[in-house]
Amino acid sequence: MFNIVHIIPIICFWNSILKETLKYKQESTAKNIVHLIHSLVFILHHNYNYNIDYAIHTSIGFYVYDLMYIISSILKMKTKNEFIKHFPYVIHHLITIYILNASFMIEIKELILYGYNFLEMSNIMLYVSHHIHKEYNDQLEMNAASEFIQLLWYSYFRMIKFFSFVYENKIHFFRFNFTSQTMIVMLYFMGVIWSYKLTKKNINNYHRLKQMYYKTTTVKD
Repeated sequence: MFNIVHIIPIICFWNSILKETLKYKQESTAKNIVHLIHSLVFILHHNYNYNIDYAIHTSIGFYVYDLMYIISSILKMKTKNEFIKHFPYVIHHLITIYILNASFMIEIKELILYGYNFLEMSNIMLYVSHHIHKEYNDQLEMNAASEFIQLLWYSYFRMIKFFSFVYENKIHFFRFNFTSQTMIVMLYFMGVIWSYKLTKKNINNYHRLKQMYYKTTTVKD
């Protein structure tokens, strides 16, 4: 059962992890590492079926913490484009918090958490690719390879596995209230949109690599 008393120290915990990481890494990289730690924490808890209620509270606390971070960043923004870029994350986090909280109150808790688990797994390559991009920005081949793997990994979980999961459990899906159904559909289409963006990025990487190899060959000739 959801307990608000557990959330406050968890929020403080994630904030402390970020502050410690900031001592060694720049902000975007540090924040990315914290996101990766959160995903791994929940995946390990879920896969070993260890203290699942605590893992749910940990994830809710993480998304509340990150939501507060995003909102504070939005309030500092000066342009409309920056606001538009970050606002989808607000929607995503609110949906995730709602679904995680709902898992405490429905009979098919295990099914909801199974879906949430593979959605977190889909994020792993996002974090890995982001880290490679920040740490090895001048290595075009390495970045292109990581983003290609990211596209395959993310799209598989968010488009194929997510759709298959909802379809196989459509009886339960249609028993949800309209709000829950809408949020699940929104999560799916967010994955579709991000997969489309990753596809465009990979096409751009292909053209950049092609151009780079062409220049290399021309110089040798």
